Order: sequence, then C-alpha cells, then structure tokens
Amino acid sequence: MSSSPRKERDLRIDFFRGLALVFIFIDHVPDNSWATVTLRNFGFSDASEVFVLLAGYSAGLAYWSMAERGDFRGAFARATRRAGEIYVWHIGVFIASAILLYSAAHLFHNPKYVDHIAMSELARAPLATLGSAMALVYQPNQMNILPMYVVLMVWLPVVLFLLRRSVLLALAVSFGIWAIANATGLNLPAYHRAEGWFFNPFAWQLLFTMGAAASVVARRSDVLASYPRREILLAAGAYALFALVVAAPWVQFAWLPDTTLISREIVEPMSKHDLSAWRFAHVLALAALVAVLVPANAGWLKHGWASLLATCGKHSLQIFALGTLLSFLGWIALSEFGSNQVAVGAVNILGIAIMSVTAWQMSRRKQARASSWQPKAPAHALAS
Repeated sequence: MSSSPRKERDLRIDFFRGLALVFIFIDHVPDNSWATVTLRNFGFSDASEVFVLLAGYSAGLAYWSMAERGDFRGAFARATRRAGEIYVWHIGVFIASAILLYSAAHLFHNPKYVDHIAMSELARAPLATLGSAMALVYQPNQMNILPMYVVLMVWLPVVLFLLRRSVLLALAVSFGIWAIANATGLNLPAYHRAEGWFFNPFAWQLLFTMGAAASVVARRSDVLASYPRREILLAAGAYALFALVVAAPWVQFAWLPDTTLISREIVEPMSKHDLSAWRFAHVLALAALVAVLVPANAGWLKHGWASLLATCGKHSLQIFALGTLLSFLGWIALSEFGSNQVAVGAVNILGIAIMSVTAWQMSRRKQARASSWQPKAPAHALAS
C-alpha cells in the first residue's frame, strides 16, 4: 500500500488541544470562578475528552505512515518509547506535586493540601505508596490523566494494526471493549479507589481510537467529499444544543434565571470514569461542528493569541505537567492570600501566561536546534 501524500498541517489540532490544556488548568484550581466558562459547563463532556480525542487524532497522523508500510514493530517501539516518556513525566509531576503540597501543608499548617487530593497516604506509608505510584496504581486527584495516556500509547499499535485492515473493524473492536467495561466494571486496580482508575482506560480507549480512525479517514479526500456535510451539521448541532440546554450554564449566574429547561436526571447516570455514551457523543458532536464550520487553515488561527494557544498544544505533555503544578500553586495562593476576584483573575492570567511563554520558549529552542543541524549549502549553491 502506498503512503498517503503529506498534507498541510491542520492548525485546528494544536489550537484546540492548547485550549483544552488551558481549560484543564482553570478547572483544576479549586473554587475558581473562571471555571464557570470552561467547556464542562456547556454540555456533557469537558476538556479531558477533547484532549484524549485530539491525542488519538495526532497519534494517528504521526504513526499511520509506519502502519501503511506494515512496520508494526517500528510503530510498537516508537509508541512504547513515547509511553515511557509520558510515564517519566507523570512520576516527575507526582514527586514535584508531593514536595510542593507537603511543603505548603507544613508551612501554612493546613493539611487540606494533601488530604483533599488523596495524597495523605504518602505520609502514612511512604514506601508502599511510592511503590504503588511507580506502578501507576496510586493516582492522587488531578494526577490521573497521564497514567491513562501511558496505557493508550501502548494500545496504539493494536489500533494501527486494526485500522490498516478496516476502520470499521477497529471501531467495532474498540466499541466492544468499551461496552464490556461499562457493563462489567472492567478496570485497572487503584490503590485508594475501589472502582479502579479514575479514567478507566478500557472505556477511554474508545475516544482515543475514534480520534486515530478520524485521522485515517481525513487523509482520504474522496471519502470526505462524499460525506453529507449538511446532515452532519444538523445532527451534531441538535445534540450540542440539547446538551447545552440540559447543562443550563445560565443558572450559575445570579443575574440570570435559575430554572433549568430540561432535568439533568434525563441523562443520569453520566459516568466520566467510564466515558458514558452521553459524554462520548457530545465530544464527537463538537468535533463534527468544528470540522464542518472551521477550515483547517482559517485565518484567525494564525493570529497571535491563537498561535500562542497552538504552541501550548504542540508541547501538550510538558504544558499539561506545568499546568498541573501551577493549578496547585494557584490553589495555595487563593487559599492563603484570599480569593477575591482580583486574586482569582491574577492566578488565572499568570498561570496561562506562564504556560504560554514556556511553550513559546520551547518552540524557539526547538527551532534553534533544528537550524543548527541544517547541513551547510555547497559553495556553488551560495554563489548562485
């Protein structure tokens, strides 16, 4: 099978991944009033679903050429190296967070900094807890996305193998695993949570697989041309509107009506842990709306503010890790020095600025390294 032609970079991927990282940072700061305007308030899914869907899409783009050549051994080696890199970052975030939060708890005589995120076990049984953390069995709150990401990267070669045979086959297998996980509670064991991992990888692999499958389909312009864009737009828009009405974001503001139009009980239970069908369908509806309404190289995606967010998306692992630590710092600052609107605004603006500047500096360094490795032009080329 011949390799697909290389296409222009889709600016939407990095932008919306960067936006998801910003939303995750805001949502992770407790009692953050800015969290009332993040994605989770406008439907069933939140930034976590967006992040995982785009992770699958990006992985499909990055690894599909190897699958087309049948180089599954190379794909497995590359994917496991990436999984190992994510694992190292997760352990680094865990250790740095533990030092930060235990120091804050000691300095401010406030045990909530370790109690409220289920990190107090580290003080009670340090060796056993550390060992469990290394085995990804112990996952404090807000430190449970990267372990799932590790498992998803190990799952990726299987996804590529199935996709090379048939997109429908890959999705059927993935749906089957998701259905079994939801029906039986199949999950990986957790040290402090009887139900298992907060982000059940057997369920969330469906979203990752869907993203990878979408990246394969997106390469086939003939297939995309035959899609009923109007019908997709109407169906996705109707579901997104339904989710918005059920979520009723207006009730969070005192100056707006506090009545809901549709009871949320109609969609309960809605498990985030096992990726309920309501959440899965919602993030797919949002993705479909973006795919239809936002061109891949839309002019506004090249503006400065959008480029900054996209730069965060390009370095998603590092910026996610940084955002986690910044959310803890923001929590400590608001708890100890007051949580008025000025302080809340300062925490959010400063956190987003640090994430953006860090990503920008990382891109500059990457470009500088790439330039330094460029081979020098021969003398006749310089003279021409």
